[in-house]
Amino acid sequence: MNITACIVTAILLFPPARGEAQTPAPPATYSITISPQEAEAAAFAWSKDATRADDKSDAGYALYKKGYALVLEEQYEAARKKFEELLAKFPSSSYADDARYWTAYSLRNSDREKAIEDYKRFIREHPKSSYYDDAVADLNALQMDMPAPVHGALSYAPAPRPARAPTAVPIPPNTRMMVRQLRREMQHMSRVGVVHPFATPFPGWHEEEKLDDATRLKMDALYALGEAKEDDNSFSTLRDVALDTRQVRPLREAAMDALSGFTKHDVVSVFVEIARKDTSADIQGFAIDYIGDHGTDKNQRVTVLDDLFRSLPKSRGEQRKSIVYTIADVGNDRAVDFLKKVALADEDYDLRRDAVYYLGSIGGESARSALYEILKSH
Repeated sequence: MNITACIVTAILLFPPARGEAQTPAPPATYSITISPQEAEAAAFAWSKDATRADDKSDAGYALYKKGYALVLEEQYEAARKKFEELLAKFPSSSYADDARYWTAYSLRNSDREKAIEDYKRFIREHPKSSYYDDAVADLNALQMDMPAPVHGALSYAPAPRPARAPTAVPIPPNTRMMVRQLRREMQHMSRVGVVHPFATPFPGWHEEEKLDDATRLKMDALYALGEAKEDDNSFSTLRDVALDTRQVRPLREAAMDALSGFTKHDVVSVFVEIARKDTSADIQGFAIDYIGDHGTDKNQRVTVLDDLFRSLPKSRGEQRKSIVYTIADVGNDRAVDFLKKVALADEDYDLRRDAVYYLGSIGGESARSALYEILKSH
């Protein structure tokens, strides 16, 4: 199931509350991400690799699999080293084109110019590769400074860079809320052993058969702590697992999810620490989502997220975007004030455009007043 279908499923499963304002989305093609980078490396990588029959007799097979596993873990630099080793030792391997594609893919966020160069080389040298269309789409997106399209949804022909590059339409805030709800339902179904109907799992949804028995048992224990009586020991245990970058990702996600239900302890500070310091963009995105959902005081949620936004360096673009649309999910007057400030003064022009779009999605008198103020200032 592709991302768009997942969104439709989310809307059917979790319709907006009765009486909630409905703002129709503009007629455009969405570049959907469920959380920072979620619809990219792991979802596409998993499905793409799953369609290929393994050739274990190929000399480059073992190195390719090691590099590919690192791509799934978003350890791109380490993955590139494995692929470079494969190409140096086994240049005639049937996995050579795969290695060159994933090498270019893994450079997109760290060295855009080198990624463009590698994609062009791949397209020139491997016109018959099964990755050819994906490489063309990735290259076109990079050349236009756009987020890469959801793979398998559309193919793009190479095109010259336009005078003004278009940008993807932001995801409506209420849609993100429904996607988060669906993700949590999927996590719960996986934990209790219900097989979900999707052929391709999204990152963060760990199928039971892919986890060893010891990890599954630990996940069950973490969730059980979250559902039992809230006390200092359970809080400290869950906090320690959530913060420990040496733990495998499924355990950290389970600990964060279990903590999100705590009301007597300061779980928000745990999520803030993860959002500020963690090395995984996906884990950071989950933490930001949990901050936006936690507690009944909407003003406090926006204040915490605003402080986090201002504390992050400008280089943390994905996390800053995540904070902006999480605050837009809150949608109260303080959220409107935050979005207005971003729209008027942030250095990231695309983020300013997102803020304007979210103001239009929120609607109401305060949001309209903010838009009028923005109009007068430019």
